[in-house]
Amino acid sequence: MKKVIKNLKFKIKNSGRGYTLVELLAVMSIVIVVGVIAAGILTSSLRGGSKSNVLDNVRQNGNFAITQISKMISYSQNFNGISTDGTFYRTNCTQIIPPSPSPTPTPVVYKFIKITSFDGGQTIFSCNNSTIASNGASLIDTSSVSVVLCSFSCTQDNFGQAPTIGINLTLSKNNPNNFAEKGAIVPFQTSVTIRNNNL
Repeated sequence: MKKVIKNLKFKIKNSGRGYTLVELLAVMSIVIVVGVIAAGILTSSLRGGSKSNVLDNVRQNGNFAITQISKMISYSQNFNGISTDGTFYRTNCTQIIPPSPSPTPTPVVYKFIKITSFDGGQTIFSCNNSTIASNGASLIDTSSVSVVLCSFSCTQDNFGQAPTIGINLTLSKNNPNNFAEKGAIVPFQTSVTIRNNNL
């Protein structure tokens, strides 16, 4: 019995001698790998959330601008014309289509539209590389959103018919911080027919 107790004491003493260097390195490498995976998942989810917030902001700005322009054009009292330079406005948007062998003409891209609202005030919508504006007041938050593309088009079958105005916008995050935010580019497109044809 004494021998058994002596052997047991010897085993207990030997078991408390610590870990080997190989065991410590194995545990450290496992902890590092798990940490790297956890950090990657966390970073990925934060980027996804950031891009989602950026896209929401761009969409809100674009939807507001295109809705305001559409409503005001649609319910205007008078269509005063469309222009490429803001100086000369044309009210006739009819295009002469050449005979069959000739190619279809390229639609003209306009940057300005002038309308008269029912209160008698004139509104000029303009778009350029920095903003989309109504009488010079920006319809988007230029501190957070920038204009990639903005243009208007005008189609009309004949002079007596009300013109249809096409609105094309493409917006993006202003000064993107990372790759996810650089991908936050949203196009907006609609067409509006002027209800009151007082040409």
